Amino acid sequence: MKDKFSKLKAHPKYNNWMQWGKLISITGGAQVLIQIIGFGCGIFIIRYFSIAEYAIYTLANTMLGAMNILADGGIVSGVIAEGGKVWQEKEKLGAVISTGMNLRKRFAIGSILVAGTVLIYLLMHNNASWYYSLLILLSLIPVFYANLSDSLLEVAPKLHQDIKPLQKNQVMANIGRLLLTIPSVFFIPITPIAIIATGIPRIIANFKLKKISNKFTASNQKEDIQIKKNILHMVKRILPVEVYNIFSTNITVWILSIVGATSSIAQVGALFRIGAVLSLFNILFNTIIVPRYSRLQNIKKELFDKMIKIQLLLFSISFVIVFFTWLFSAQIIWLLGDNYKNLDSELVLTVIIFCLNIISTIIYTLCRSRGWVINPVINIGINLLSIVLGAFIFDIITLKGILIFNIATSAVLVLMHGGYSYLRLYQLKDIKNIYE
Repeated sequence: MKDKFSKLKAHPKYNNWMQWGKLISITGGAQVLIQIIGFGCGIFIIRYFSIAEYAIYTLANTMLGAMNILADGGIVSGVIAEGGKVWQEKEKLGAVISTGMNLRKRFAIGSILVAGTVLIYLLMHNNASWYYSLLILLSLIPVFYANLSDSLLEVAPKLHQDIKPLQKNQVMANIGRLLLTIPSVFFIPITPIAIIATGIPRIIANFKLKKISNKFTASNQKEDIQIKKNILHMVKRILPVEVYNIFSTNITVWILSIVGATSSIAQVGALFRIGAVLSLFNILFNTIIVPRYSRLQNIKKELFDKMIKIQLLLFSISFVIVFFTWLFSAQIIWLLGDNYKNLDSELVLTVIIFCLNIISTIIYTLCRSRGWVINPVINIGINLLSIVLGAFIFDIITLKGILIFNIATSAVLVLMHGGYSYLRLYQLKDIKNIYE
């Protein structure tokens, strides 16, 4: 036995395997705990909220996601791309983070004005009073404020693969959310209380996150004009797509909020809460895989091989997830309570949607981490065409029909981003060839 272990340790890839095993166990273990806590909070809210209140909660959370996307607009991707070039130099990396922060604060103002106006309209359209709608918007601001900085502050630790402190910080934030959500929602089951319970722990956790980031960056660096120019160049290509994605990725909720019944919004929200557990894989890939792919040199064969392996892994994991969801659909639906029973087939369709979206998002993020951004006109054009055709082909008024419609449009995104990744890899020139 000792001889076998000695031979294993002597293997040239032993240290690499151990490093990956440690990273995956730390990140995976923490994210499983985070997802369990988040899932528990979500199920608790679903069970204690009325269908009408949960529909409002779904709209508020959907718009919060839209606000975050508008406030980012590709800034984080630009920071990762720029940071990957100077990740070992504290001053330069600090300048990259500082530049990204300043840009994001400016984008945040426009985000609140645009998304906030739309949110109040949709809430009032779905029978919420104007003062209750305004209260919900105000409750979103602490969470939105926290989200402005956390994704940027995580860039430096991720580039250095200092994962453990990040995971610990996220776990503590989610434990705080759990401790606030359960008693507050139990006594006051309304949307603003549930949202505030999420925002306060995240704000507190961001103070710790800043200390973690400062280990790898020189703080209080001034905004760099050239870095700002590079980031904005990326934002110009990404922002139009992101704005469109706000519409396309949440099209199920948007359509139902305008032409569907309030109960359908709540049902979609409940099903999507279960599907959101799959974000674990998105977080794992963004924490471990994307930064490493960003750091790779322009060696065509290596980049090509890594992309193929990542995509094969994504499809394999997705197949297993869908199979087990189908196998235990009745037991999973039971968790949602009596208001959402008999949604077994809809649950499977929802999980397929989430798997396809995770695949396309990760491929898209991998490309963005290398500075490869598909032309917005092509991206939006293909996506919009699939939505228009899908609206004619599928019955988008019914819950099952709109879920099938969503699967079709998500599959188009997978094909588009996957095809674009290989096109850019095919066009790539190795570093050594540049200097020949």
